[in-house]
Amino acid sequence: MVHLHDHQAKGQFVAMARQLLMAGIVKPSALELAQRYDELPPAEIEWAKVKRTVNRLSIRDLTGAIIPALSAHEGRVLMAVDDMTRLTPTQQAFWLAIFNQAQVITCASEKKQGLRKLWWKMKEIPVPPLTPEASADMVRASITQQGVLIESPELYVSHVVKQSGGNPQAIDDMVNDSAKERVVDKRQIREMRHQAGVRYLDFTPVMMVAGALIIGTRYLAIGLGDTELYILAGMAAALFLSLRFFLFKGAGKAN
Repeated sequence: MVHLHDHQAKGQFVAMARQLLMAGIVKPSALELAQRYDELPPAEIEWAKVKRTVNRLSIRDLTGAIIPALSAHEGRVLMAVDDMTRLTPTQQAFWLAIFNQAQVITCASEKKQGLRKLWWKMKEIPVPPLTPEASADMVRASITQQGVLIESPELYVSHVVKQSGGNPQAIDDMVNDSAKERVVDKRQIREMRHQAGVRYLDFTPVMMVAGALIIGTRYLAIGLGDTELYILAGMAAALFLSLRFFLFKGAGKAN
């Protein structure tokens, strides 16, 4: 199985090439390495010595080496990709070629419209958020694995569980960030934030209805000849436009 942790396309293909190289599926010469590497067992190839050469290759060159190797391989390679959210339409063709030769399982927080052909090739499986108990167990296991020193472990666990919103990637992100600290104190725990724990309310329908009511009120005032109602509706329209401006401005900054 090929497991890709990187979120960037180039990093994913380099990691893919590395793992297929070490598995003996891709020949070293296909990655523009010296011919002498073809004669070595995959386990004896030192990645540190060939990494620079492989990193120089473009995604197109990497795909050109990977696709024929996957096609010639007797079995079907399973690829697990942590995140495809940042995939761009220009990279879609490369992944479509991979999909034709391997079994791919991946995650994405959103499905971009420009990648419809890619999504059509996949079966969507909704993944519910982890329960608080499961999240807490994952946090504790990650703390132990990473060797994170924490002043108040239980406070840390409860805070990470709340901020993660049951998202395993969010838990992993926060624990990894904490691992960079010498000791995580209470102040740092309280300052920890993650977007997964933020909940947004969509006021779009409310704004649309409010705008329609204001416009309707103005026309009603004109029809009735009610000057006071017309002025009141005009003031409401001005307030609505001002509120709309600040709401959209805030949403833009959040994005």
